[in-house]
Amino acid sequence: MNKLNKKVGLIALLAGFAAGELFAGTLASYSVGDVLIGFRSSGVNDLVVDAGPISTFTNAAPNQRITITQYTTNQLYAIGLNNLSFSVFTWLDDTVSPPSAQWTLFMSRARTSLNTQTTAWGQRSQYAQGTIGGSDMPPLVYGTVDCRSYASSNTDTAVIEPDDTSSPNYSTGQSYAGVIGTTYAQPDTFNGDWLGDPELTTPSLFASGGTVVRSDFYQVPAQGNGSVKFLGYFELNTNGVMTYVAYHSATLTVPVIKSITRTNSISYVSFTTGTTGTYTLRGTDGAGLVSIARTNWPAITSISGNGSVNTLQDTTSASSKFYVITAQ
Repeated sequence: MNKLNKKVGLIALLAGFAAGELFAGTLASYSVGDVLIGFRSSGVNDLVVDAGPISTFTNAAPNQRITITQYTTNQLYAIGLNNLSFSVFTWLDDTVSPPSAQWTLFMSRARTSLNTQTTAWGQRSQYAQGTIGGSDMPPLVYGTVDCRSYASSNTDTAVIEPDDTSSPNYSTGQSYAGVIGTTYAQPDTFNGDWLGDPELTTPSLFASGGTVVRSDFYQVPAQGNGSVKFLGYFELNTNGVMTYVAYHSATLTVPVIKSITRTNSISYVSFTTGTTGTYTLRGTDGAGLVSIARTNWPAITSISGNGSVNTLQDTTSASSKFYVITAQ
């Protein structure tokens, strides 16, 4: 397994370069646990960003907003904002302590509804997650070093690179598209080793649409080493600016339904919220009331907690329906 040490061993791997030249650009000083953001669009070029240590995101205060400043919007414009696919991820290796934290992965998951949190990622064995963190993800870092001179706008923290890993620019690493798996038999799953697609793809008219997109961010320990944690979400604006919004460290306030009213075919459910988290209105009919756990009732709509009484509505022709508010 091709593991990275705490500091990527690029000097050993790229011994043909002088030390001064090696650390002159791109992500050559990458540390395991730095959050990586990969962007791709047209199939010509990708953009890879080192957004800094994972502790910046896990230690963020509830509702804290962190603007990702490690790339410029001009760099992202060069990739394209419409039909833009991106994912956010990192890994911890087998040297971290305690051992239960080894091969913990951090992975994004695209929201299909702007204000509705996604279902949390599942977990794989420590060996399986070690394959992803030890073999699948690291070549992306090597690839950015290979391509440090590919574009004049490349910086220490953001590298534009060829999308096609077969490009002669690559000598030791792979492109973002190659690492995520789009050029192999198992698309968008780190070569088939992960449980699903970590990428979000913007609409074809995203740049002019005026609506942001959001991708949730999860901390995923290996099986048997604790529970998956929802940390927050990455929000991409139509102007190319990305912001991280933290939820993870807050104590969620249990929602209390204050009233349910109905006018014609619309039910209005009012409830309390805390100052953080996502509150989801769920509903079911009589059959679901018996056979389905409340937390699994179909989601109708969601809202971010703001500390106030909020009202969500459900348009339905059902003669009877049961509602619950869940908080995540």
